[in-house]
Amino acid sequence: MKKFLVYFLIILVVGFAGYYAFIYFFSFSQGYRAGELVKFSKKGVLYKTWEGQISQEATQPLWNFSVQDNEPEVIQKLKNLQGKHVKLTYKERFKTFPWLGDTHYFVTEVEETGNGYRDTQTNNQLNSGSYNNSEIEALKKENEALKQRIKDLETTVEVLKNSSNN
Repeated sequence: MKKFLVYFLIILVVGFAGYYAFIYFFSFSQGYRAGELVKFSKKGVLYKTWEGQISQEATQPLWNFSVQDNEPEVIQKLKNLQGKHVKLTYKERFKTFPWLGDTHYFVTEVEETGNGYRDTQTNNQLNSGSYNNSEIEALKKENEALKQRIKDLETTVEVLKNSSNN
């Protein structure tokens, strides 16, 4: 009976280790997704994991992903690229453990693409000549308003930096 119990425990431990290795190391899909980085945060109650969302304007509204703690470069890049258009390289797993992340999609690389659906649409319309003069003027005004908003935000950041230093 003692021998049976020892074998049973060994099989149980090996089985759990095999299951864990399968979940952790095996991915059944790899790919790329691109869109605007809408959200990236560390969240959780018991296990804090890095979770994010990108907006894919052309295909589906939001795509959720996770980043493991052992990817510090990816985490830092995503923190810096909030609100920008990015291309993400990911691995998809069958399952995940709570301490790895909330989703089955784990980002392994990130790069800034610098253009999005609206930029592409605008360039296509300009190249095809489908804008009339009033639309071009409206786009120029919108561009100037955005530039002014950026200047205002930069000023606000400087004021906040100066006030926190004092």
